[in-house]
Amino acid sequence: MSQMLIPNTVTEACQMLSSGNRVACAGATNLYVDREKGKYLDRDIVSLHRLKELSGIREEKDGWHIGSLTTFDLIEDVFRGQGSMDALAEAASLVGGPQIRNRGTIGGNILSASPAADTVPVLMALDAVLVLVSETGQRMVSINGFMKGPGRTAIHQGKILTEIVIPFKTGAARFRKVGKRNALAISIINVAVYMEKEAGRITALTIAIGSAGPTALRAFHTEELLRTWKRPDSEEKWQSLHEEIAIALSEDISPIDDIRATGSYRKTVADNVVLQLVRELWEACEK
Repeated sequence: MSQMLIPNTVTEACQMLSSGNRVACAGATNLYVDREKGKYLDRDIVSLHRLKELSGIREEKDGWHIGSLTTFDLIEDVFRGQGSMDALAEAASLVGGPQIRNRGTIGGNILSASPAADTVPVLMALDAVLVLVSETGQRMVSINGFMKGPGRTAIHQGKILTEIVIPFKTGAARFRKVGKRNALAISIINVAVYMEKEAGRITALTIAIGSAGPTALRAFHTEELLRTWKRPDSEEKWQSLHEEIAIALSEDISPIDDIRATGSYRKTVADNVVLQLVRELWEACEK
């Protein structure tokens, strides 16, 4: 039978996680569902709820530092209307329902490694860095490439995700989630786009898409395509760009059929949403 372990410090938590068949737990919004399905029944649970230093948001010289136990509610409250960080607030506001947002954490959203996780594409688009701590020290890794597949990440036994660092950005960002309903829906597709522009041309661009492959991913071919374009000045040119985005995205994403949508529907939605967000940002960057 599994037992609950409750560390009082990060070091103690790392020690607990470095030995035995154990798993860390924060808000537990996924854990209870997973255990109902028979997962983790043979593993001890290391609850991090006493580690208050892992919760909260700080503004430092190198950017925003978000504790891994920070709830979605707090993220929405702090970042709503804060430039490019508003995209993260938007993503946080669309996670589950009010109870989940009050309890669930951004660290759990990352480490669950769901392809449909709502905050992950925004973190990718904003070049977030993850701080991983163990008994022997800490290291910082990019969130891009951190997810290795559904439910799998690059974190090793005995390490804890303590915070997420997002560098300050001068451009604008947008997030869009498409689901079967407006609330309490798992994403069919979610997209985050960050853009900087000068003299009508894009100077910096990142596009990240969720629910379009085994992990959330960067759309590198589509980014490269868009960097060659100036802002279209007619609907015909916007349509041409739409067609080129569809071709480029075919190289970036590989959506599957499941109970929520077909792969072909996901691909069509992704084409449309990327164009919508790029158009919104092009116009926003000109204001």
